[in-house]
Amino acid sequence: MSNEYYSAEEAMKVLKKPRSTFFKEVELGRIPFELEEGRQRGRLYPKRAIDALAKRQQVKHKDKGPSHLIFSPSSLADLWAEVQIGINLYGEDDIVPYDSLLEWRESNDEMFMSVKSKGRVVAYSSLMPLEENVLLPLLHDQIRERDIPVNAIRQWTDSRLSVYIATVTVKPTGNTTRDEYLGRYIIKHTIKWALSLHRQFDIKNWYGIGATKKGQHLFESLGFDEIVSLYDGERKGYFLSEVKKPIKLLSRFLENMENAEHSEESTRKSK
Repeated sequence: MSNEYYSAEEAMKVLKKPRSTFFKEVELGRIPFELEEGRQRGRLYPKRAIDALAKRQQVKHKDKGPSHLIFSPSSLADLWAEVQIGINLYGEDDIVPYDSLLEWRESNDEMFMSVKSKGRVVAYSSLMPLEENVLLPLLHDQIRERDIPVNAIRQWTDSRLSVYIATVTVKPTGNTTRDEYLGRYIIKHTIKWALSLHRQFDIKNWYGIGATKKGQHLFESLGFDEIVSLYDGERKGYFLSEVKKPIKLLSRFLENMENAEHSEESTRKSK
């Protein structure tokens, strides 16, 4: 590109935004652009404006202190850290190997998000658009996540998507209050991510597995229907298909979660 403009790919890197978020913010007018002469749909991203936005983002993060949590797309290094967290929590047999994650990421690099504090991964989540014929075997525990073939992964721009909520995980710190806060944080931001995807793309179904009581309660609170129950209810599979209903439920869930956080913060300040 010229000295005055970034390409879309360059602007994404400077702003550290995934493709789906970047173009959504362009359409909403949050990222400035100019139309390229002679091309009806060509867009140019002025360097001065993009650099100013990036600088402002850095200042905002810095002002919030070193403990500020950042929810952002997982880098290759983040994925490695996530694998280590998962192995420590669940054991190696239940974790997707790093080389498989790299292969998946080459197929679709917008499926993994992490939460970092002071540059270290403290929580992570994954939303995967998958072929429908892989999802029921997953829910019935006939295959595990590590068995998902790379050719079953779809692109967000495909039509009639089915999305698998693969994981929402927090690295335990031993501090119950801190861990609960991290849990709320990763859940809230993963829900916002899911809502953004739902608005942008043609998603028809959502699937998830509740392997703990907390996980099952979360899916049920969000309006998912239980369609599979295994091992005396210890593992349950969930499904959500209604288009308008989840938006209202998720929005209400986020509102309740934020109200709870504000209430806890007020209680701490009053002590």
